[in-house]
This record gives sequence, C-alpha cells and structure tokens, in this order.
Amino acid sequence: MNISAFVRLTRLEHALMLCAAVLIGEVIALGGLPDPLFALLSFFPPFFIEISAFAINDYFDIGTDRLNKRMDRPLVSGEAKPGEALFISIASLLIGVAAAYLINLPSFIIALAFGVLSLLYSYKLKDLPLIGNMYVAATMAIPFVFGNLAVSPAMSPAVMSLAYIAFVAGLGREILGTIRDMEGDMAGRRGTTLPTLMGKQCSLILASLLLLIAVLLSAIPFTSVAHFKGNLNYLIPVAITDALLLYVAVRAFGNSEEFLGQARTITLAALAFGLVGFLLGALT
Repeated sequence: MNISAFVRLTRLEHALMLCAAVLIGEVIALGGLPDPLFALLSFFPPFFIEISAFAINDYFDIGTDRLNKRMDRPLVSGEAKPGEALFISIASLLIGVAAAYLINLPSFIIALAFGVLSLLYSYKLKDLPLIGNMYVAATMAIPFVFGNLAVSPAMSPAVMSLAYIAFVAGLGREILGTIRDMEGDMAGRRGTTLPTLMGKQCSLILASLLLLIAVLLSAIPFTSVAHFKGNLNYLIPVAITDALLLYVAVRAFGNSEEFLGQARTITLAALAFGLVGFLLGALT
C-alpha cells in the first residue's frame, strides 16, 4: 500500500483535526498551552483510534462502497488489501488505548469506550437509523472533552459549548453523507439508514436544520462564553464556517447528487475553519 492509499484509507485529515480539538480542550482547561511532550502524548489516542475506526469501517464496507462506486476508497480501487486494513485497524486501536492509559483514568475510559464503539459502529451501529449518525457526531465532539479531562478533572463550560456545536454540525454533515450513499445502501447490506427509513427529502430537511442550528449555536460563545466573548479571533474564522454551513444547508435542498458529494468536502473545510476559530479564541 502506498502513502496516498494509506492517507485515503485512514482519512488522516480527520485525525489531525481531532488532535487540534484535543489541544483546544487543553488550552481552555489550563488557560494556556500544555507541556509539548504531554500534548504530543494526548494526541496519540484520538489520532490512532481515528485511524483504526476508518480502516475497519472500509473493511466492513467494501461491498457497499463498490455499489456506491467509491473508487476513492483504496479497498475498492485495489490499492489496499482487506488484510492490510484489518491489521492497521487493530494495531492502531491498541496504540491509541495504551497511550490513553498513560495519561489518566478518564482519558483511558473515553479512549476505550470510543475504540469499542468504533468496532460496533462498523459492524452494526451504522445499520441503525440515526444511532450510527449520532455516534459519528459524538466522535467530533468528544476530543474537546478528552483534551479538557486530560489536564483537569473539572469540565469547562467553554469546552462543553464547543463540543455541543461540533456534535450538531457533525450530525448534520453525517446525515448528508448517508443521503449521498442512499442508493448503494439500499442495494447493499445497509438497508435501514436514516434516509432509507424516512425518505431522502425529509432527511435533507433534517440535515439542513441541524446545520442551521449549529450556525445559531456558534454565536453563543461570542456573546456569553468566557475565552470567546467579544473575541474577533474567534468570530472571524467561525463566520467563515457559518457561511459555508449555510451555503450547504441551502444548496442541499436542490437535491443534486453531485452537490451532495461536494457537500462533504465543503463541510469538512467549514469544520476546519471552526477549529481555527476555537483555537485562536482559546489562545487569546
């Protein structure tokens, strides 16, 4: 397997974003930057568990991805073998959980729980309407909490507010993804995803509403949450995030298959800008 295939199999860009969320949680809880070596150790659990989760997901989803013509998936294109994905998943999961054990008990519990859930998601949870979507959204929110608890036993309200925003935006984004893959899911083993249960149009409405709610929630830290109140370093990047999410929410109603594919990339970029705003706000 070449480097390009490995990056696409494990979605390393997502892993790096999770590490950024952990750092944000640490900075807010500490009121400043953590020790560099400790910060590096705290990146290991989300980084490697994310790698494990995506690798095992593609391992279980080969058939469905073929039906959806996902040639960007290395297991579908033949650039990676199922055995390689399985090995990467197991090894990465062990590394991530072991690293969390070295931090503290709350970190270990979170890492172990989400490591197990990642396996359950790929095997069964993704087949349960909304439950699987909520799990994926939770993986976008929990790194903030993980970073906080890695350095402090007290949960910061500021961290919780960011986690809520990430969860709602992530849930909307994930539902859009299942709408895009609806045809293959109905033909493959996944016959009970949310769009196949409640219909495409209703799912589009729900996803768009969730993105709109995330935009509204993003104003709360700027107006009333410590670290972010009146902070332009938070506001400007998050305003870009909100603009991108609003664009996707409105365009999604057009019911375009081509745009649903683009929406995943646009919302990923939106979340990246949001992380920049969260980090700059926390640091300043």
